[in-house]
Amino acid sequence: MRLTRPISIGAALPLAAALAVFAAACSSPTPTPQPTATPAPATGGTQAMAPTPASETTAPATGDDRLSGTIEVDGSSTVFPVTQAVAEEFRKGQPGVQVNVGVSGTGGGFQRFTSGETDVSNASRLIKDSEREAAAANGVEFIEMRVGTDGLSVLVHPDNDFVDCLSVEELSAIWSPGSEINNWSQVRAGFPDQRLRLYGPDTDSGTFDYFTEEVNGEAQISRADYTASADDNVLVQGIAGDRGALGYFGYAYYQENEDKLKAIGVDGGDGCVAPEPATIEDGSYSPLSRPLFIYVNAERLARPEVQAFVAYYMDNGYELTSEVGYVPVDRSVYAANKAAAASETTAPATGDDRLSGTIEVDGSSTVFPVTQAVAEEFRKGQPGVQVNVGVSGTGGGFQRFTSGETDVSNASRLIKDSEREAAAANGVEFIEMRVGTDGLSVLVHPDNDFVDCLSVEELSAIWSPGSEINNWSQVRAGFPDQRLRLYGPDTDSGTFDYFTEEVNGEAQISRADYTASADDNVLVQGIAGDRGALGYFGYAYYQENEDKLKAIGVDGGDGCVAPEPATIEDGSYSPLSRPLFIYVNAERLARPEVQAFVAYYMDNGYELTSEVGYVPVERSVYAANKAAALAEASGS
Repeated sequence: MRLTRPISIGAALPLAAALAVFAAACSSPTPTPQPTATPAPATGGTQAMAPTPASETTAPATGDDRLSGTIEVDGSSTVFPVTQAVAEEFRKGQPGVQVNVGVSGTGGGFQRFTSGETDVSNASRLIKDSEREAAAANGVEFIEMRVGTDGLSVLVHPDNDFVDCLSVEELSAIWSPGSEINNWSQVRAGFPDQRLRLYGPDTDSGTFDYFTEEVNGEAQISRADYTASADDNVLVQGIAGDRGALGYFGYAYYQENEDKLKAIGVDGGDGCVAPEPATIEDGSYSPLSRPLFIYVNAERLARPEVQAFVAYYMDNGYELTSEVGYVPVDRSVYAANKAAAASETTAPATGDDRLSGTIEVDGSSTVFPVTQAVAEEFRKGQPGVQVNVGVSGTGGGFQRFTSGETDVSNASRLIKDSEREAAAANGVEFIEMRVGTDGLSVLVHPDNDFVDCLSVEELSAIWSPGSEINNWSQVRAGFPDQRLRLYGPDTDSGTFDYFTEEVNGEAQISRADYTASADDNVLVQGIAGDRGALGYFGYAYYQENEDKLKAIGVDGGDGCVAPEPATIEDGSYSPLSRPLFIYVNAERLARPEVQAFVAYYMDNGYELTSEVGYVPVERSVYAANKAAALAEASGS
């Protein structure tokens, strides 16, 4: 019988209790086999011995000394660097295990974890009662493991020479709901008359929860008019490029980017204290020192690869947490966490006559809405199949796909010759499937009343390398004297490749001083919050957010044409109509779950592509794609 109670170790566990748990677990009548650890050479710091890899300390149930499988992790962007470092080191000893570490934020990670989608959840706060209830409702038992301490850091532009510390009261005045502070002169007498722009994590983030609770007195209570992102790298970029910036995120991201940022002290009532390892560890950096956790699905520990990964995490967590810039917990806490995992005896479910397994998809953020919609519908009929759809961009997706890491790759352009060669070198054969057409859309703020159309020549003048256009008055005579700020996809994106090739004459050739993100939702938010904005991304994201954005026409030489289904389909929205694809690893079609997913995609692609806002291809194309997949599967 499956338990629904959480097993909590390390959140606030005294040393004696931790050791007691460890001892009890080790004396359990059914422990996981634990061979004696072999001493290893020191890897750095002051430690005399490095922990033995989990592959040596945790033996799999089979006779194979190499494990395989996929481990799904998601959640806090703050805990991400620790878990990612663990995953990278773990895979050196276990290359057959793929550990996918997402950054949906603590709240987003818990949504997936409590529904049973992921094996491990990174968290920068304790799980909420509502999330515990969701886990219980879905039969998800978990182990809570404290893995470190973070000093949530307050950052400004490195050239800011007038602020070195802010009090909690000043931070609250800035960040509270209804705050009208938008200039540094409003924060404190003597500060200059300079525009203040705010940057911080989105509302799914545990960092957001913790900061708002400590600064504003209640979690999730904050002003909303700031640049928000689940990706701390986007926030780094924003603050580093904005002299009027003020933002916050985890200490490790500051340490990694301290040449681009300035961390300021916080006065919690006992004087100004700067974030650094000593002040975070002893709690004097108050109130913004906070605990970090991972949560492990207890049932999944029956899988040898998950058990080995968690054991490796706890064996190496002290060193790796320090390495990425956080403060580790006492070694006894890691030991207690490991013991709790080893003593867990939840048996896997058996006897399901439906399909099971995990399908890995990554790539284009433009194609993502289609594939995600297909995955959600497919799982209603095949709940035992987990379809993970990532958004690494077309280029990033092809990197993983051509090395054999993923089963399907979303793409908003054709595969390049260099990517074909990489696939061939790795023995990856694939099927290319056209699934729709997109009208890459050019967007401005909805209140922009002076521009309804730009020519390709004007777009090129704005976006070409070396362009010094940073004001709308420089674009066209009659446009106002208003700051122009640019937003667009990052360099791994097929959207970036397509736009730069069609507008600037060569793929990957673009000015670099713009707000770039692999997440189109970040771009939506940026443009919607900036009256001087100009950006571009796929039509479906515009359709989903047309109340927040204004799409303008493009003149490709035959007059101005706006993006809409009819003009995208007939090609008159030129040159920014472009094909969308998925690429399928041909060998993986021998797996029934992959074959069924691709067949479902082609059976339902016409309707779902339309639903998310793109133009589907002819039904005959979907049918031909499906026939090719089934022929490949039967020949495998």
